[in-house]
Amino acid sequence: MARSLTLADLKDPREAAFVAAIFELGGPQYGAEAALRAGYTTDQAEAPRIGAILLAAPRIARVITGEVRARFDVAAAAAFDTILTIATDPKAPASARLTAAQEILSRSSIGPVPSRSMSLHANVTVEELLSQLDISGQPAGAAGDVIDVEAVDVTPGPPAGKHAADLYPGQAVPLRQRWAELARQEEDPGS
Repeated sequence: MARSLTLADLKDPREAAFVAAIFELGGPQYGAEAALRAGYTTDQAEAPRIGAILLAAPRIARVITGEVRARFDVAAAAAFDTILTIATDPKAPASARLTAAQEILSRSSIGPVPSRSMSLHANVTVEELLSQLDISGQPAGAAGDVIDVEAVDVTPGPPAGKHAADLYPGQAVPLRQRWAELARQEEDPGS
């Protein structure tokens, strides 16, 4: 795929003036006026045809597309600032702060927050996992091997092939502790 072009990539000053006029006027529907402003013609009757030819030129189309992308990239920074402001504003409603925080997390390197409809499939039982922990001789929560599991999410989310330990590395130890607590509760139901 060819890289995006911007106004700076246009060598012909009339082409650059044409594209700049398209954005200044508000879009390609003003191609005739942009052709007049860029100096391609002074004939009002010929301007729509020249504007259409310029808009159909692949290089001009790539520059317009590149400029639109660049403008969206600039706007994305402002949108992030807005979301961050909402997420950190103690006066904002809790639902708005929560939604803003989820948007930030879902677009970060952490990945989306797992949904409640996520299902986890393991090829071993909790007892087998606990026995593996016992064999290792390490107390629950100690550093050691991460038990590798694969999450299967039924909603749009992290890319296929990612492991839970890769996506949420801090959760491996708390899961071990929770399993140990569950085993103790099964042994002594009165606690």
